[in-house]
Amino acid sequence: MLNFRPFGLRLAGRIGAGLLVAGLAAPALAEYPADRPVQFISPYAAGGANDYLTRLMARYMGETMKANIVVDNKSGANGMIGASAVAKSNPDGYTILMGNSATHGTNPTLYKKQPYDASKDFKPVAMVASVPVVMVVNAGLGINSVQDLLKYGKTHRLSFGSSGVGGTGHLTGEAFKAATGLDMVHVPYKGDSPAVTDAMGGQVDLAFVGTASATTQQASGRIKILAVAHPNRTRALPDVPTMAEAGYPGLEFSQWYALFAPAGTPDAVVATLNAANKAALANPDVQKSLDAQSAEGTYRTPQELGVFYQSEIQRFGDWIRKLDLSAE
Repeated sequence: MLNFRPFGLRLAGRIGAGLLVAGLAAPALAEYPADRPVQFISPYAAGGANDYLTRLMARYMGETMKANIVVDNKSGANGMIGASAVAKSNPDGYTILMGNSATHGTNPTLYKKQPYDASKDFKPVAMVASVPVVMVVNAGLGINSVQDLLKYGKTHRLSFGSSGVGGTGHLTGEAFKAATGLDMVHVPYKGDSPAVTDAMGGQVDLAFVGTASATTQQASGRIKILAVAHPNRTRALPDVPTMAEAGYPGLEFSQWYALFAPAGTPDAVVATLNAANKAALANPDVQKSLDAQSAEGTYRTPQELGVFYQSEIQRFGDWIRKLDLSAE
């Protein structure tokens, strides 16, 4: 008894302290987001699909969460600069990445060395949308179809732009090059928007970019959209043929976008963000905005997103190995 009572008191004290800590921790977690801004990092330049979707989600998720969500563009290295910044940030829910099919799809295979591990350094939060890749060409070339491009390419060396080395636009261009035998050199940019801008100005002959970036510039008359790398024609571009219709089946590439938090972020925080994402995607105004960009809003739970992006790492990895691509 003499030994039991002190041990029992100590045990009771520890239990009481644990309950006190739990009692204090629960309200602190429930307060997320507290009275401080949440930062959404877009790892690409302003003006492209990644930037557009980041700002769209920041606005409508912020309304649901009653939080001030600010957007910061940290572009470069095919999204790795921005992704790395998030991976190294505090896992408290206040720094979130709008990742995509490059940061969490192609990069893990393409780059032998990366400043982050896509599988270990992040926690999947929510899927946002997918955007088909399209082929756009400088209108001044007088090319109106894929067949016209093939004829032109027989006597000209072509240059094509994309959002960066190893992105879905780059893979689409390399797959098209392999399928057609055209002599094409890749010119990487820090996002779709500058790639389209240079295609409009003639600095590159064509570009493989997300539909959103192409449709916003189509009205200028300085670019033409020749094909969409998707199984079906899109609602935004009903008159544009698919790659299969142009004679190249199997060239199906879409840019997808999803939110990721640093590894170690509390499940309750992830759940709050995921619920806000689900509410945003169900908002009619958001649906209209996505339709205008030919983007398909896709809700997934964190667990479903985890399974999806791991499968994409494998799928894109197969393409990268087939095309024998690599990057430093």
